[in-house]
Amino acid sequence: MNDASRGQDRCGGGRGWPPIVWVALGAATLSAVPASAAPADPVAVTDDGLYAKVDEAWRASWDRFYDERTNLFYDRVCSLDAAEPLGCLPTPDECARQYPNPNGWGTGMEDCAISGGVMLSMICDRFAATGEGELRAAAKKAFAGMVLLGAASPSKGFVIRGVTPADGHSHYSESSRDQYTWYAYGLWRYYRSPLSTDEEKAAMREIMAAICARLERNVVAEHDYHIGREDGTFDGLVDKMWENEAHEIARLPMIYAIGAELTGDERWRAAAKRFAPEAAAQSAGESTKILYALLQEQVSLEALYELEDSPELKARWLECMRLVARRAEAGCRNGLAYRPLDAAGIDLDWRAWPLRESRGYQIPTLPDICKEEDRTIRQPAEAILVQFFLPDPALTPEQVAVVKQAIAQVDYAKIVTYGLYYTQAAYWRGVRLGVVRLPDNR
Repeated sequence: MNDASRGQDRCGGGRGWPPIVWVALGAATLSAVPASAAPADPVAVTDDGLYAKVDEAWRASWDRFYDERTNLFYDRVCSLDAAEPLGCLPTPDECARQYPNPNGWGTGMEDCAISGGVMLSMICDRFAATGEGELRAAAKKAFAGMVLLGAASPSKGFVIRGVTPADGHSHYSESSRDQYTWYAYGLWRYYRSPLSTDEEKAAMREIMAAICARLERNVVAEHDYHIGREDGTFDGLVDKMWENEAHEIARLPMIYAIGAELTGDERWRAAAKRFAPEAAAQSAGESTKILYALLQEQVSLEALYELEDSPELKARWLECMRLVARRAEAGCRNGLAYRPLDAAGIDLDWRAWPLRESRGYQIPTLPDICKEEDRTIRQPAEAILVQFFLPDPALTPEQVAVVKQAIAQVDYAKIVTYGLYYTQAAYWRGVRLGVVRLPDNR
């Protein structure tokens, strides 16, 4: 059984969970979640109104999902209490016992490396579009969290999923290719941005060199091409980097290519070139329709396209990107089924949720509000981003209206999961591309 059939990294909506767990999410019935409605037609959204909602999302990201003790953005709020929205994250003891599972799935700190990459690249897009000087401080905070995840492990080159704010270092021992994908992409975007300093660039070179050395050492046939856990074992569910599915196959050469650009080391450039031709051929094969996986494929393809010096391969990467965009296009309309949800009365502490067992993992079953937010907030934003990662996106007026509504309709002050990172990323990428307009007074 390959990684795709075992389950992908899907925190906040079950990502990374084996299929039986994802199915089980539908078992919890909560009165706060309405029945799914068929998508409606998009409504008009003004530039001023859209910007105001994105600003609301920005403030909510920092006020409710970010913790200054670790400089990390977490997956879910644990409480509606504004004074302590992240108070239910795992304790150092729970991390030491690897409870409830070695990935920390279901706990709210399993996707910090992904989210850090999303937020850091979004800040780079925003700065490219606006030149706002105050973004330097925000970028430094987001980057500090990335350094923590990439340099704090005693196992060189291991990218930690998330760290508990309780002590600033305790964490779970498994990671995944999805964490590495967005992590490397975020560093690459920041390295290229005028926001980063020489000192930060030096730190990024050191981190990427360690990651590439780990891949070279571990991602081999002897270990079935797994990155490996922090403890040196190699039977993780979601860290296989080669001989895998079409939407996963480009991750390995992408990380090597980024490592080569940041470090200048020809060893990593040669590694990227060794894997790239087969990855380009297989990326065009039959693939998943899961939106987060398509976005991560597009992330890897964009980096490979930008860094490719072979005209033939560059054209093939672009062909694959357009194919992925077509596969994800219908998902943009998922957001039109959005209805405001109210978490009042729902226990947001993962310890109160029933545990489901799958392949030896005990995984908390998220309440339906998390599943519904994932479907109508995060997924459409992911589908939109897939389009915006194309170098030449061509959207119809109706598609642009869908994009605007999907971003503007959300009550960001009340959501409990982390789709707001993706709606902001979609907006600022759209502004940078000229697809979405800033208000005239900005």
